[in-house]
Amino acid sequence: MTLALGIGANSAIFSVVEGALLRPLPFPHSERLVRIFEALDENGTRSASLNLSDRTAFRLKEFGRDVFEDVGAGTGGVAVVGFNDASPSQTIPAARVTCNFFSVLGLPPVKGRNFNAGEGRDKAASVVIISDDFWHQSMNGRADVLGSTIVIDGTPHTVIGVMPRAFRHPYRASIWLPLALDPDNVATINNRYLYGVGRLRPSVTAARAEETIRRVFAAINRDDPNPANARAAYIPALRESFIMDLRPKILIIVGAAICALLIAASNFAGLLLARVIDREGEFALRAALGASRLQIVRQQLAQALLLAVAGAALGLVVSAWAAPILFAMSPEGADATGSAMREFDYTARLDLPVFGFAAGIMTLVGLGFGLLPAVRASRTDLRSAISVTGRGATLDRSTRRLLGLCVVVELAIAVALLTASVTATQYFRKLIDEPWGFETKDRLAFSVTVPDRFFPKSADKQQALESGLTKLRELPGVQSATVVSPAPMDASWTLMLFNPEGAPAPEPRGVYTAYSRITVPKYFQTVGQSLLQGRDFVESDGPDAPLVCIISQSIAQRFWPNESPIGKRVRWGRLDGNRPWFTIVGVVGNMKAIADPNDGEVVGMIARPLSQMLVVATAPLEDITFVLHTDSKSVNESVVRSALARANHSLAAYSFIWLSDAAARSRTTERFVFILVSSFAFVGVILAAIGLYGALALQVTRREREFGIRSALGATARHIIEQVARQGAALLSLGLVAGGLATYGVVRLVRNQWAEMPAPNFAACLCAAAVLAIAVMIAGLLPARRAASVDPVRALRAE
Repeated sequence: MTLALGIGANSAIFSVVEGALLRPLPFPHSERLVRIFEALDENGTRSASLNLSDRTAFRLKEFGRDVFEDVGAGTGGVAVVGFNDASPSQTIPAARVTCNFFSVLGLPPVKGRNFNAGEGRDKAASVVIISDDFWHQSMNGRADVLGSTIVIDGTPHTVIGVMPRAFRHPYRASIWLPLALDPDNVATINNRYLYGVGRLRPSVTAARAEETIRRVFAAINRDDPNPANARAAYIPALRESFIMDLRPKILIIVGAAICALLIAASNFAGLLLARVIDREGEFALRAALGASRLQIVRQQLAQALLLAVAGAALGLVVSAWAAPILFAMSPEGADATGSAMREFDYTARLDLPVFGFAAGIMTLVGLGFGLLPAVRASRTDLRSAISVTGRGATLDRSTRRLLGLCVVVELAIAVALLTASVTATQYFRKLIDEPWGFETKDRLAFSVTVPDRFFPKSADKQQALESGLTKLRELPGVQSATVVSPAPMDASWTLMLFNPEGAPAPEPRGVYTAYSRITVPKYFQTVGQSLLQGRDFVESDGPDAPLVCIISQSIAQRFWPNESPIGKRVRWGRLDGNRPWFTIVGVVGNMKAIADPNDGEVVGMIARPLSQMLVVATAPLEDITFVLHTDSKSVNESVVRSALARANHSLAAYSFIWLSDAAARSRTTERFVFILVSSFAFVGVILAAIGLYGALALQVTRREREFGIRSALGATARHIIEQVARQGAALLSLGLVAGGLATYGVVRLVRNQWAEMPAPNFAACLCAAAVLAIAVMIAGLLPARRAASVDPVRALRAE
């Protein structure tokens, strides 16, 4: 059973890991595919990197030919899609990609063709490539799909291709439209919104590519010292860019699984050793009758192998049952991380090669740990075996040490797992208790799009959103309604880069980074974010008024610690850039956001009025989130859609979610780590307790005559129980010391991979020791009570 648990748990865990970390991308020569970011400084570090601008993508294609076979780019969003029938329109994820994007990946459509160069240059090209899911679910898998017409954002488009099954890259797209780059457009020169991907030339490494591009950009900046130019590039492998934030957390789970495996193996060895000791007389008699040591070792290994095979068979059942459950609990299965790995066919499942690997490793471990008892059995001496097989013979010192070693190993690993479990519990509780900075209860969020095709002027977008807010505020149960971009818990795809007035620009980046919020008046009141100083936005903060902003408390304390920031200014972008200044009119409380942990230092949040940003923004402001403060569950999707349709038929709502659910979902990764590590710790404690019980029970059996004599000489049951308990306490002490040293080493290793994970504190260590002590006390109670209940007369008579 112990091997079954070890094989089953490790097979299930490794199946999840194989799906998330090891399975290659479904592209030819995928190891040569890289993600491309442009960097704000010459070092090209990830924390100083952003998506690409049109100009940077164009220059990479033009000047990066020595290292790249080709460079593609894309951007994500949503589209309102309808058909030329009476069926209702639907809002789906969409991507605009350069005409060579799929060629760079090496994945052509399975039906039809790719975009051609002319369509890649024509901003009005009315062609579309669709996903396999969209073809089957929205178009019923019609055979004449190629050449058919669908209406996208009010414009008819011709379907020219269908992508392979389960492919939705990038941005979970269901449809792909051609993207025409405009590198010379001064209005969008600072807009870094493009997802960049490149295919390296054979024998070119990502490091060499980064160095080459750094030299290219340095030469460009010498000839054209424009502050909007990129300084360097950050070029990770494409697959690595998808999983780099998830890797350390999954590796922690793998480490816990390996610890459980070692405990199971030690327990297996201890049980085999106890069985050998109990059969020492039999082995000695076999040797006396002519059995060689090799034959005895072979017999014991055959028994260990049989147990290992049986454990593997049971482990297959356990892993087949556990793998889907673990995947459903995982961040990938819960789809709570927005991971790009979900854009391919990466469903975690029990993989037979993975199971075969895990079962093979476990079988070898079982044989390896079974070898020690086998060798012990082959060295049994007939005379000594006969002298120790009686009930009055105690175990010799070497035997006690060997049994104790198995128990100490189990206890030490259990200590490390328990400490990790308690630490994870403290960390998870801290995350839950940490405030968002705004209210999540009774707040319903959903998204709409206001594309330029439906709303060509900023005034049209403003009017449509205001009409939507008016209709929503009239709904029964709605206390207030507001709009924001991006969603309250999300960080922008491109963070806001800024510089405060009067402060030197940080070197070498030249800008500070903040979360961006584009809001309307009374937004902070609706979401419950406290206004600490100054005022909220008002209706007079329109496109013709001076540009204003509201900052978070952390920015105010960082740059104006001893004075009021009201009336101060911040510049959007670099100090030597051409973007405008914004005057601070208010300060609100700090907030959290679901963002990339490697964005570098994000000093706070800056909010700007929607009415002004619709005019001055360099990128189309199309994705808008509505937030309703409602105390009524009657406000549902159908009610909201009806209200928006009355306001403007082009406002289509999608992605409905309660902010409280979004908050819970944001911690799926940490909860997954917490549950699995705690589960492994629980299993480890149980197995360690079983191992301790077996060792003490064997010693009590061998010392029955001794306990009988002690009872006859006046020893009380309490004294005998204390004597047995001292043996358990000695093993526990050694296990705690060894476990403490192991925990120290493991913590240093883990924190190198996951800096946010706190080091175990005294309370965590004390709690782990207490839990293990209780388990040891319970495990030792039965053998101790058995020793105390030995009848002196029966014990002596048995001899």
